[in-house]
Amino acid sequence: MTDVNTNGDGGDAVPKVLAEKIIKQIEYYFGDVNLMKDKFLKEKVQEDDGWVTIKTLLTFNRLKQLTEDPKVIFEALKKSTNQIVEVNEEGEKIRRNPSKPLPGDTKERRDEITARSIYAKTFPLDVQLDDLMVFFEKYGSVENIFMKKDFHKKTFKGSVFVLFHNKDDAEKFIAEENTKYNDTEILVKMFKADYFKEKGRKGKGKKDGDNAQKGKEELEKEKEEEEEEKAKQQMTRNAVLHLKGMDPETTREEIKKFFSPHGDVGWVDFDKGVTEGYLRLKEPNSAAPTLEKAKAAGEGKIVIHNAELEVRVVDGDEELEYWKKMFKDIAEKQDKRKKGGGGRGGRGGGRNQRGGRNNRGGPQGKRRQNRKNDDEEDGDADGDEGPEAKLQKTD
Repeated sequence: MTDVNTNGDGGDAVPKVLAEKIIKQIEYYFGDVNLMKDKFLKEKVQEDDGWVTIKTLLTFNRLKQLTEDPKVIFEALKKSTNQIVEVNEEGEKIRRNPSKPLPGDTKERRDEITARSIYAKTFPLDVQLDDLMVFFEKYGSVENIFMKKDFHKKTFKGSVFVLFHNKDDAEKFIAEENTKYNDTEILVKMFKADYFKEKGRKGKGKKDGDNAQKGKEELEKEKEEEEEEKAKQQMTRNAVLHLKGMDPETTREEIKKFFSPHGDVGWVDFDKGVTEGYLRLKEPNSAAPTLEKAKAAGEGKIVIHNAELEVRVVDGDEELEYWKKMFKDIAEKQDKRKKGGGGRGGRGGGRNQRGGRNNRGGPQGKRRQNRKNDDEEDGDADGDEGPEAKLQKTD
């Protein structure tokens, strides 16, 4: 990259090193990984045809640490060669280049990301994210780094996941012998896929008593981390709406019928008689557009069964917890069926027998509806939908 100059456009000349850092940080904000999961930024890009003011971006800590001058950012970005973002003529707004839309959330896409993701362990516990970026960029361009932290203390554990832009760079890092970070030898290096295979084998070993010496708390912590990572891999991101204020007599079919014209509804998650629940859509990144269309059709209101609902997009930790619970519930249902405990034709009650899984204290018609919904829920878990693993934001 060449030195950044003003070229008569106003503002002071921007040093090359500073310009490169600004470009990298801005392109990260609008990049494939971050823009798919950043709640605040996603809301902003929807307000003005994708444009976000530089003033808004300067509220992000890592960019603010580089400069607080919008002109400096404008001058730096004029020298970017990646064409990921563009700046308006006034030099006041930035957006992702419309010619580079976000990639689709497909199995092929997730596999491609996994192929260029690595795991490494035994870094010093006091290392900083910027230091890790410098270290890994010796091997190639880095898209993201996730620093694993202690579940309770939230302190760095010495291990990282790194997503390289190029698979060859990931392979180069793995293949290197005697890798060191300063004077610390990196003892564990492997591809991310191999890491989770190893974790799976260890998990099976624990069930067999191979790790009986470990404390119960540690095993529970590891299980929680595995369930969380699995949910991140399999979840359909930005596809859940929370519904509040429903009339107790509202049915699933009423909710599905109301939202179906505005989005591809996969599942209505609530029990009749309660006033809150969830609506799950089939397509990633469809929750906000579906909600916007539904509100527009109702002149700003969402009214179902004569009740005005409060509807919001589920995101962040709440979104992850929702999917973790959903996958756990599905696994428990499948486990019951395998054991014959109240499943289809198993002992303990069949579909129409007392004690069966669909006998929930209601009339036969209700049992049929619940059975239908259970089948839809189970089928959703086997699909290929779901985004790449959530990686740590550098802000």
